[in-house]
Amino acid sequence: MNIRKVHNDRFDSKKLALIGLKPDLKVSIVPLEAVLDLRNLVREYYNLMDSRVAYVNKLSGILKVSFPQYSSVFSKNTTQTSLALLEMFQSPAEFLAAEEGVIIGVIRKTARFGEAYAKAKYQAIVEAANKANVFGHFVSSNGVQIRTCVSFIKKYDDEIAGILSLIREHVKRHDGEDFVRQIRLIESIPGAGFLTAATVIAEIGDFSAFKSPKQLFAYFGLDPAVKQSGKFVGTQVKMSKRGSAIARCAIYRIAVVGIGVNRKGVANNRVLRDCYLNKCKSKPKMVAIGVAMHKVCNIIFAILRDNKEFRIIAPEEHLANYQTTKLVA
Repeated sequence: MNIRKVHNDRFDSKKLALIGLKPDLKVSIVPLEAVLDLRNLVREYYNLMDSRVAYVNKLSGILKVSFPQYSSVFSKNTTQTSLALLEMFQSPAEFLAAEEGVIIGVIRKTARFGEAYAKAKYQAIVEAANKANVFGHFVSSNGVQIRTCVSFIKKYDDEIAGILSLIREHVKRHDGEDFVRQIRLIESIPGAGFLTAATVIAEIGDFSAFKSPKQLFAYFGLDPAVKQSGKFVGTQVKMSKRGSAIARCAIYRIAVVGIGVNRKGVANNRVLRDCYLNKCKSKPKMVAIGVAMHKVCNIIFAILRDNKEFRIIAPEEHLANYQTTKLVA
């Protein structure tokens, strides 16, 4: 009946009355099968990513104890080169006992750089392994744990790549349909890549169910929760976080990229960034990001409603357009 997280006497009474007296309650709109397929694929992608992150964190925790300096050798413990080495050698002693040519060969095979890079990484690994003999504590079971984590991470990488390929094929197969056109429109927003756009549209389902941006905002669980009963009024207002957590993450990513700047220092979305910076003057940063996410929802609603790609329009131009439209009407 209502996705908003609202609890007060007036609203509770109204819900009870509607259930008992109103026969024509609004029913849910079931999206097309193609959209449901896209939603299932997108959710499976994120489920696999969450599972992968669990093993990545576990691997990092084991290495912090058994091989503390290893994490400083590579930008990430899960790069292709790092996983290939950890699959062959788990302990600092095994790295030190291995032939130099073997380790350099693995690095050259998996990295995109030349022999000089491979030799430099080999020296860094040897130095880290020597330090680990002093600061680390490796036991035989750590080797089993590391091999298991590496095996699962590589398996998840393959499955995730396969799911992403299926998502692209699914969208390409239904090219020309409304939901694919809507994905292309969302992609026009700075910070919204293909996967983010597909996630937003898959979680929205049927856009015709939404009549205002505030409904979309509540559907994503970004609206404030209301707690009231009798004379009690809750003062700590937080996001309701109802609806799809995956969609909220997608909106968050679009907002964070939008308020950022590129390498030249130019704002990715100057209107969104100005809104964020102005709000930061009086509110904490996370509250300001919440405002930016609200604005992103407004943008998504507008481009889907008007079937037009996104373009940055300054507030002054918006006001001029509104006044012109009002005078013509």
